[in-house]
Amino acid sequence: MNKKLITLSALTLLIQACGGSNNDSDITEEDSQNKQGTIAIVGPLLHASTIDTQISDPDGISNIGNVAYQWQRNAVNIPGATSNNYTITTTDFNQTISVTVTYVDDKGFANSLTSLKTAKVPAIDFKGALSIKGIAKQGQTLNVELLDGNGLDLNQATFTWFADDDVISGQITQALTLTREMVGKKISVQVNYTDQDDFNNTLTEAQTTAVTPIENSVGILSLAGANDNPLSLQVSSTLQANLIDANSIAGDVTYYWYSGDNLIANHNQASYQLAQTDVGNSIYVKAEYVDADGYVESVFSENTEQVTAVDLGIPGGIDYPVGAHIAGNNPIARKTAKSNESFEGGGWNAGTIRDHLYSPGLDKSLPKNFRFVQFQGPHSFVAENTITRLGNYSAKLHWKHGDPGKWNGDVNKIDNEDRKAMFHGKNVSSHSATAWYGFSIYFPSDEMVLTGNQNPLFFQLHGAPDTTPEGKEPGRQPPIALTVDSDSFNVGYGWDARKFNTNTAGQGRGMFNVPVNFSQDYQDRWVDFVLQVSANPLEKKGYINLWIDGIQVLSESNLQIGYNDDKGLYPSWGWYQTGDNAYRTADAIMYMDEFRHVEAADADYYDVAPGYFTK
Repeated sequence: MNKKLITLSALTLLIQACGGSNNDSDITEEDSQNKQGTIAIVGPLLHASTIDTQISDPDGISNIGNVAYQWQRNAVNIPGATSNNYTITTTDFNQTISVTVTYVDDKGFANSLTSLKTAKVPAIDFKGALSIKGIAKQGQTLNVELLDGNGLDLNQATFTWFADDDVISGQITQALTLTREMVGKKISVQVNYTDQDDFNNTLTEAQTTAVTPIENSVGILSLAGANDNPLSLQVSSTLQANLIDANSIAGDVTYYWYSGDNLIANHNQASYQLAQTDVGNSIYVKAEYVDADGYVESVFSENTEQVTAVDLGIPGGIDYPVGAHIAGNNPIARKTAKSNESFEGGGWNAGTIRDHLYSPGLDKSLPKNFRFVQFQGPHSFVAENTITRLGNYSAKLHWKHGDPGKWNGDVNKIDNEDRKAMFHGKNVSSHSATAWYGFSIYFPSDEMVLTGNQNPLFFQLHGAPDTTPEGKEPGRQPPIALTVDSDSFNVGYGWDARKFNTNTAGQGRGMFNVPVNFSQDYQDRWVDFVLQVSANPLEKKGYINLWIDGIQVLSESNLQIGYNDDKGLYPSWGWYQTGDNAYRTADAIMYMDEFRHVEAADADYYDVAPGYFTK
């Protein structure tokens, strides 16, 4: 309108400049008004179709090329859509289309017109394209590639994978890692999804080629210390074979241990305990197996340095290999034992059962291998079948702290039984007899912790008090007592030559110490003990020999040992929390196995040593 007025003013000035009249009565009011034009969208409203604009204006629009266009989707400008026509895309599905034009008509009026919105563009269902990407090989991952012209969110799709024609259970995501169970099978996938235009689709991709197996990865065999301990090459240390195979190991592995270049007979397990015969040799192991992918393997560890003798041994001591009770070992003829128990019956029996005391594990159908027992409570014994030195069972002996006196007799007093979880064997023939004793103990590190001055007793030889015209002798301190503390195994001994006495300590006591690092070297494994004691309470003619894991650690002679009793000493295996040990702040648990006690003039180490008995 303003532009029109400017034109009229110029014309008036021109006429005035020419001397003409300034009368504008020839211009009608209708000519001074902009007549509104119209715009319409024409063409099929279909995907890929082109729609056009149709503009008319009563004032005329002869210069159509100067019209400016802007197409809109749902009333929002479509970037780049500024021509006189528009081609419908998938983005327009379910959307309305409109267009705005601006132009100057033939009368000079500026105009801006916006069309009515179309109906929503109807969506059409494009067939999706499904493919499997990746290599059909064990260990590789296949991925689904899915394209759909309607758009989709793969996270909302449901996938079903097939090996040959069988559904692979639990595999419902876009990716599939090929396992050994799929080797030789062809993989396909079916996907169900609803695209972004609400069309539901189910597509199936053709099978891949058969899955090929992974290449063989040769196993790696190394040696370490048992129970995550550092590798030790001292005699009695245990070597652990560690086998790693990228193909994994599902079946049995057979191990062959070599000392020097000599195969160690009858040792086909993953661990091996170094024996005295290995001193000076290097050790290596071979493993033979078929891995989980069917590859036959035979691998060797590297050779160790030379095996060394244990410093624990005494000069001039006689050492023995640790018994292995491996099937095929030559049997050893042994002397008849006074006590012999490895708990293969799943319990125990004794000659005397005191009904007022606890007897967990008692089975009266079993041989009476003990004289009697003393147990703190119903928890004191369990026939253990997971930690054994020989056969199917060992004795799990459990002493409870906290209120140890509540179990027997006066609940306000710690009685003798309250301190014990102990088996008592049979007496030797006289107070001056010589006998051999063997047993094995497993001290678990998490259930047997020694702190401060704690030194519980785990084996003893006990006297049998006499009854004389002068009265009955009291129970006395054991003439042989094996105890343990954090720094040593200890052998205490005592004697009394008097025929009758009431002093529980006797006439004298002594002790020998075997320095060890208990927690590092003697826990979480079986430790074998062999003890030879020749008692003599009257003269210094007794002696003590002790072996731990086949190494002689003690040889002491010219000792007075024992009491001048009518009966000889008897052995006791198990816990005895003497003195302040009963006030320890944690329970004490150990496992014992292979009790054996022999008295014979020609008896020797092998008559009682653990590991040399058949099951």
